[in-house]
Amino acid sequence: MNYNTISLKKGKEKFLHRKHPWIFSGAFKELPQDFEEGSIIEVLDFKGNFQALGFFHRKSIAVNILSFEPVENVEDLIIQKIKRALDYRNQTEVLKDNYTDCCRLVFGEGDNLSGLIIDKYADTAVIQIHLEGWIPYLQLIADTLMKEDHINHVFSKPADKISVPHNMIGTLAGESSRTVALEHGLKFNIDWEGGQKTGFFIDQRENRKCLADFSKGKKVLNTFSYSGGFSIYALQAGAELAVSVDISEAAVQLANENAELNNVADRHKGIASDVFEHLKNDGDQYDVIILDPPAFAKNHRSVHNAVQGYKRLNLAAMKKIKEGGIIFTFSCSQHVGAQLFEDTLRAAAIESGRNIKIMDRLTQPIDHPINIYHPEGEYLKGFILHIS
Repeated sequence: MNYNTISLKKGKEKFLHRKHPWIFSGAFKELPQDFEEGSIIEVLDFKGNFQALGFFHRKSIAVNILSFEPVENVEDLIIQKIKRALDYRNQTEVLKDNYTDCCRLVFGEGDNLSGLIIDKYADTAVIQIHLEGWIPYLQLIADTLMKEDHINHVFSKPADKISVPHNMIGTLAGESSRTVALEHGLKFNIDWEGGQKTGFFIDQRENRKCLADFSKGKKVLNTFSYSGGFSIYALQAGAELAVSVDISEAAVQLANENAELNNVADRHKGIASDVFEHLKNDGDQYDVIILDPPAFAKNHRSVHNAVQGYKRLNLAAMKKIKEGGIIFTFSCSQHVGAQLFEDTLRAAAIESGRNIKIMDRLTQPIDHPINIYHPEGEYLKGFILHIS
């Protein structure tokens, strides 16, 4: 198949030898104005030799690479890569757990499918695209997923700012009939249509399980709680009380519903409030605090402000928590690296004046693999801190 081509500046082809899946706009002689946004193009070196195939965009990241080898049929390539991603999950047995039926099936660059996310909730697969280039292939992806024994429904939900034709949003295959998923035996209502991301934050699965070990008999504060995942784990493990705080009324309602679903509502309290204001004004002290905010840094330009936000948030929690308390603190900002996040926590600790130990470091689970050529894929950073 013939594709439009775009040429790299002399010497820029060396960067492709590192197999990073992004090519930035500055690597090209010029960005053509007549190429359709999201169209598949071939990238050539300055001599006209093939270097890569990918989606074209008039953005900072000009090309998201699909293949470093020539491709005759893109549809066959996509099917092959999705099957390879599913095989990986089967190899890790994440799809064979009788007590967990939600996981990430495709993790973008981690599965060499840049800009494509697919999450599984019970027997429903939810597709979320972050690049316009995936739009023509949505039905192909749905058809491929429907051939799997564990998938009976496919729902499409584009990421924010991705303009998708109306017929490509919503149910693409089957009739989505179940909205309750299992995670380590706990039940969660999943709102993939109206909820955040694809409906649940699957990437915190193992970290929620870890929290349970610290929760028995404790008073727990779960901030930026969304649907109350951490709270439910704490309560199931025997927490005296779990307070879920989120600025969204809908999120708090979902957390309350999940508490009812797991028969722990008598020890759960949902509060719709700004987290910073709650930490400032709430007179209660807690044994365990979870800090799991949304990404504070959406791009490199916002890193400084993000770091200040993380410092302010963690300092407030460090001051508030009881003697001997535990803080689970996270950053999902891709642009804030692990060392910078740790340095930020150290700055907050110094200002708090308290004795603080790092008990453990946390990250994303096995179904969110990191492409070794794409270190940005290691986005979730977490610490368990002991405060005295």
